[in-house]
Amino acid sequence: MDVLLVDDNVLMQQLIARFLGEFGYQVAVAGLASEAVALARRSSPGLLMIDMHLPDLDGPDALAALRKLPGCADTPAIAISGLAEEEMRHMEMHDFNEYLVKPVDLDMLHATVARYLGPNLARSVG
Repeated sequence: MDVLLVDDNVLMQQLIARFLGEFGYQVAVAGLASEAVALARRSSPGLLMIDMHLPDLDGPDALAALRKLPGCADTPAIAISGLAEEEMRHMEMHDFNEYLVKPVDLDMLHATVARYLGPNLARSVG
């Protein structure tokens, strides 16, 4: 798995997974932090994308739980949320590498993911 997306908003899940899939990224989706931990135990992601407000944990706590897993301690993490800029600065203190504001600008999303995983994984197919 290239990207582990943790967001309880089904429309955001579909939008981001489909969009990144067009560039060849394999996206696993979890609606809860507990689901994300289970997925990451099976396969270490190359990048974490975590919503700041999940039903079971907030974003920083979800990231902390994922960071405890083998293979995830140094995985780059992107916070995604509609939080105000002031709250965004608070999130930077919680080990996130990047922050994307909802609604997510798709060009910015692609550029951010490409910084960590490469611009287009589809190039290696076929």
